[in-house]
Amino acid sequence: MKIVSVEAKAYRLPLAEPWISAKYRITHHELVRTLITTDTGLVGTGWCTTIGVGGLAISTLVNAYLALLLKGEDALNNERIWEQLWQDLHFAGPSGLSTLAIATIDIALWDLRAQYARLPLWQLLGGMRETVPVYASAVNLHLTEDELLAQVERQLSEGYSVFKLKIGRKDSAEDVARVRAVRQLIGDQRTLMLDANQRWSAGDAVRLCRELSAFNPAWIEEPILSDDIAGHAHVRNAGGVPVAIGEQLGNRFDFWNYVRAEAADILQPNVWKVGGITEWLKIAHMAQVANLSIAPHNALELSAHLVAAVPNATMVENIEGGNLADFGIVQKAPEVHNATIILPHTPGHGIVFDEDALAQHLLPEGAPVVRELTTHAGL
Repeated sequence: MKIVSVEAKAYRLPLAEPWISAKYRITHHELVRTLITTDTGLVGTGWCTTIGVGGLAISTLVNAYLALLLKGEDALNNERIWEQLWQDLHFAGPSGLSTLAIATIDIALWDLRAQYARLPLWQLLGGMRETVPVYASAVNLHLTEDELLAQVERQLSEGYSVFKLKIGRKDSAEDVARVRAVRQLIGDQRTLMLDANQRWSAGDAVRLCRELSAFNPAWIEEPILSDDIAGHAHVRNAGGVPVAIGEQLGNRFDFWNYVRAEAADILQPNVWKVGGITEWLKIAHMAQVANLSIAPHNALELSAHLVAAVPNATMVENIEGGNLADFGIVQKAPEVHNATIILPHTPGHGIVFDEDALAQHLLPEGAPVVRELTTHAGL
């Protein structure tokens, strides 16, 4: 199955409402979609998203540099292709834009492989389970306490029993009050996770985790700067709350450095950030050897396949307003019913984009992008 052509395009997708966390105010996502056509007539689809910047750089990396390396290659040689692309881009950076670009290709290749095998992607990857649980997530730090509780009440009515709450306000007493209020609303039998988006110093994280531990959080996500492995180990050892990390990490070596430093309890690889499915699986299996759970960050449509594939993956994140269906750009994608996704049995990953809807958001190559993405530290 020889590769005939590779083409990537970038799109800018407006959020229905801005997302505000302890780190950013986000108004748009940028999506890069890569199509790989083979001499069999099969076409593989891969994509990634970023929070408002980088889409044109990623599509240019694919079209101007990587596409030429792929033409004529057998599309079934996933490992060889991944390694070649990663080594080719390594000097430019072993993660970041490099792995985001590789991810769009790698996901398309796995889509092709599953189509060729006439298997759904989750089954080709391992077939551990046919349904996966989903937890409710939202970028909601800016909501008032009453608005936050109304959001959680709606999520409860939709069947969710696991919730992730943004924290990291300037006044930590507000964080404590909001966590207390949500815990009282959902009760003691449901699961609550907390996400600080790298807001604190290690010392502050330990102090606040000790205070927040009274509300029995299942984890504290990114309590401090993700570059600080030793700091996360300190928070994990002294804070009294399990530590989750991975949203900002870019490859298996980043994750291994956390594992060997005993700095995390739950790993959260993002399939786009780590360079696609090939690398994501390595991280998941490494975590299994270390007896750690995997709870992938974002990418609901692909994460559902990944969680269904491996035994140590736990659940899929559904970030309110951030999935492909929320942007109105897909004809077909996994649907969440009663906090569960039932995996499809159609070959491949099963995502079908709405070409007309997607075309309305195309970013022309070389065009300057007027955008609003600001560091947010005022809450």
